Amino acid sequence: MENEELWATVIGQPEAVSYLQTAVQSPVHAYLFIGPEGAGRRQAAFAFAGSLLVSDSEEESQRHRQLATLGQHPDITYVVPQGSSLLVEDAERIIKEASRSPIESNRKIIIVDRFQTAEPEVSASLLKTIEEPPASSVFVLLADDVREHQVTISSRCVRVDLPALSTEVIAEALMETGEKQEHAQFLALASSGSLERARLLSNDSSVI
Repeated sequence: MENEELWATVIGQPEAVSYLQTAVQSPVHAYLFIGPEGAGRRQAAFAFAGSLLVSDSEEESQRHRQLATLGQHPDITYVVPQGSSLLVEDAERIIKEASRSPIESNRKIIIVDRFQTAEPEVSASLLKTIEEPPASSVFVLLADDVREHQVTISSRCVRVDLPALSTEVIAEALMETGEKQEHAQFLALASSGSLERARLLSNDSSVI
């Protein structure tokens, strides 16, 4: 997989992609991707992670990018709340994973989805690790917004905004996968800026 293909998984977010492609050259310890679900924040996180794991060998880099796209890279940890909130046990796992050395590359990427659901005590327990992780670890936090009790953590991260997608972008993406123009526009309007929701609706037989 070429690097261009990796970033092509992120639809309709040219500013974020451009910034992250530049950031790969000299990454910091933590990033905060802000935007609604379905706007591409997860895809951007994995594309960024895959780009961070490239090596001097193009063959190895291809493998890193491919595994990142599939969500199967051993040096990428993806943590998503199983219920309504990020829990203490999730925080413990995050801290443990950050302390581990990379397996196949020189970096370890910890992606934490729906970070806005972390309650105050959970956010507090993660502050030191996110603020001062091991040199080989990079955090990518994904959230709808920043809650008041998470402002300190937010200030320790580089913020990258991924706004809701326009109906035009969503409709075009749907048409590229075979949807007729009129139906694609209908689905895009019904999706509230989420390409993932639009794709779910396209597979729902009750949606005409």
